[in-house]
Parts: sequence; structure tokens; C-alpha cells
Amino acid sequence: MLLLVIISISFIWIEHPQARIADFIIWLIFLGDYVVRLLKADEKKLFVKKNIFDLIVLIPFDSIFRVARLAKLIRLIRLFYIGSRFIGPVYNILKTNGLHKILSATVILIFVSAIPIYYFEPNIETMEDALWWSVVTATTVGYGDISPSTAGGRLIAIVLMIFGIGLVGMITGSIATYFLQGHEKEVDREIHFVQQQLSRFDELTSPELTTIVQILEGKREQLENRQKIT
Repeated sequence: MLLLVIISISFIWIEHPQARIADFIIWLIFLGDYVVRLLKADEKKLFVKKNIFDLIVLIPFDSIFRVARLAKLIRLIRLFYIGSRFIGPVYNILKTNGLHKILSATVILIFVSAIPIYYFEPNIETMEDALWWSVVTATTVGYGDISPSTAGGRLIAIVLMIFGIGLVGMITGSIATYFLQGHEKEVDREIHFVQQQLSRFDELTSPELTTIVQILEGKREQLENRQKIT
């Protein structure tokens, strides 16, 4: 979603018809995201109240107002607001397991490796080609359009590939850890909620008791599933 926001921002200053179509498709994706979250919400009215700005920024004001500069400003505000919802999770994923350190080290290594490979390899004639080769090698894509033929070049390629494979593993692991931690926090909130409600057991209403029973039933099913797996 954050990538879509960045792409959509670039379309603001492009007046080409195809850019408008792509921007409209991205807007439909954001609209679909809002509708899905609304349908999944237990309390629809509460969801709308809490996410009123999400609804406002989805309104196509840029189509209503025909003044070009005003339309661009409205679209920019909309995209920055939508993007702000995804910056937090992306930042948290980068901080998970020290991913930001590995990512920074890999990016630096890519740029640094382009310098010696430019001098080692006779078939690499420009720094642009050297940087392209470093990126392709580190991301383990390996197009094969440029292959190292010297011992020094191959050694650099090995180091880049090791870092690249490690980075892919770190990204996958960090994303998985982030979502697992989020699930654990959600479970902790549910347990805390049940404990709070039980402390005022005599005052509980029928709907509140039903909610507690549903939470406990869910926990029981999770426990049974874990026991079956083990």
C-alpha cells in the first residue's frame, strides 16, 4: 500500500491519460481496502467514526474541483494521509530483528562494490553498469547480462550474494515476527479485557457476558488446535 502511495504521488504532476487511469486504479484499491475493513468491523458505526478521515480522503474532490492546482493539492493531502497509516508498520518492521541495520549495510555494500568491480572487470565500461551489476547480484536476480571474469570480481560477487540472501531471509523473518507480535498483543488485550470484566462480575450485562464467553471459546479452540499439532 505504501508503494502504491509513492507511485500515485508521482502521477500528480503527470497529465498523461494513462497516468490518470493508473491513478484511478490505485484509488480503487484504497477504496477496496476501506470497504474490506468496514465489512470486517464488528461495530460499523464505530469504525466509520474512528476512520472518518479515511472516508473523507477517499472522496474524489479532485474530480469535483476543476482548478488544476487545487485538485493536485487535494490529491497530495489525500495520499499523504493514506500513506501515514502504513509508515508506522513499515518502520516497526525495519526495527524488528535489527533489519534496518542489515538493510543499511547491504545498500552501502552495493554502492561500495560498484567501485572495485568497475576497475576489475574489463567488460564493465561505466559506473552505471557497475552499479547495475551490484544491485542485480545483491538481489540474487542474476540476469547474466554482465558476468565477472576476474578473481576479484567473482569474490565481490560472492560477498554480495551472501548479503543478498541474508537480507531476503531477514526481511521474511522480520515481517513474520512483526505479525506474530501483533497477534500476541491482541491476545494480551483480550485477556486483559476479560480480567477487567470479571472483576466486576456482579455488574455484567447479558451482552458483556456473551462477549466474554465468545473470547473464552476462541481461546479454547486455539488451545485445542495447538494440542492437536503437538
